Amino acid sequence: MKILHIVTSLELGGAEKLLTELLPEQKIGGNEIHLLILDLKGEIFLDSFKGKGILIHHTIIGNKKSYRNILEISGLIRRENFDIVHSHLTHAQIWTAGARTLDKKKERVYITTEHSTSNRRRGKEYFRHIDRWIYSKYNKVVCISKATEEELLNWIGSKFKSKMTVIENGISLLAFRGRVRDINLKEKEVKKLIMVSRFHRSKDHLTVVRVLEKLPKSYTLTFAGDGETMESVKREVMQLGLQDRVMFLGYTDEISKLFKTHDIAIQSSNYEGFGIGALEAMASGIPTIATDVPGLSEVVEGGGLLFKLGDVNDLYEKITELENREKYHKISKAGIERSNHFSIKTTAKKYVALYKKLMK
Repeated sequence: MKILHIVTSLELGGAEKLLTELLPEQKIGGNEIHLLILDLKGEIFLDSFKGKGILIHHTIIGNKKSYRNILEISGLIRRENFDIVHSHLTHAQIWTAGARTLDKKKERVYITTEHSTSNRRRGKEYFRHIDRWIYSKYNKVVCISKATEEELLNWIGSKFKSKMTVIENGISLLAFRGRVRDINLKEKEVKKLIMVSRFHRSKDHLTVVRVLEKLPKSYTLTFAGDGETMESVKREVMQLGLQDRVMFLGYTDEISKLFKTHDIAIQSSNYEGFGIGALEAMASGIPTIATDVPGLSEVVEGGGLLFKLGDVNDLYEKITELENREKYHKISKAGIERSNHFSIKTTAKKYVALYKKLMK
């Protein structure tokens, strides 16, 4: 099969990172994989595709918001005659839907993946009608979790149910495979917390900062990631006088190494379609605590601990629970076992099977 993936950008984010592992896996089966990037500004992951046989395209205009993307997408599809066109993230979804209306090859399959349980459009009635038109142009809408599917159906209506299916995200288990940890956290002089996540309104870094203030001074906190809300989080750290206990690393591609040098991973989110960061942490063997929100809780439940959204006291209790050596060991083991259900190889096979089914 000849497959075109279209993505808004390759900025720091779970969907973007997923593509760096999903596309090479899809190529293994002998498929020809292309990737069209609408906007290269702020790209983080482009180098991840080098040497992996993925054919990269980018638009001439380089502006994700321009309606001219419709013509560029349409032109590429016509020239290369793809069997499958697969879009990811909002702007790619919109412009690909537009390109579908210009496609004279009606048997070509169009798919989109919904990567989040929420976005800025939802709640505004006029966007509901626009979104219904967008999703109507696709043969199939893939949701990355049951919660993602439920929230999208609540937004655009139950009549779209037949268009939807759930394929959960996966990770490269070999890249993050860790051992079950047997640590007496209570006796450690320095107890290291870490949150790996972009700084975005969908994430709740502030609750993690505020819990650190309540914890003993033996606890430190590392943030790995970059983004638009970082400065507001830094201001909170300053106001609480925690500068000596909090480290901002910015973006790094050495996440597996970081997990090995920290004691507890936290994924604190306001909303989340899936939770790749939490999954990578669990696979590494580091006990993981996450917000009990739809999507994220599907991934972590049974493999980590969950705390109430924005509840500093609940997060404090979950962290201090892990000072019990037996509990720490149990959660470490559970996380590794839970992560085994989310292999990128399985995710890729499910997508390819769906492509083939829709082409019949």
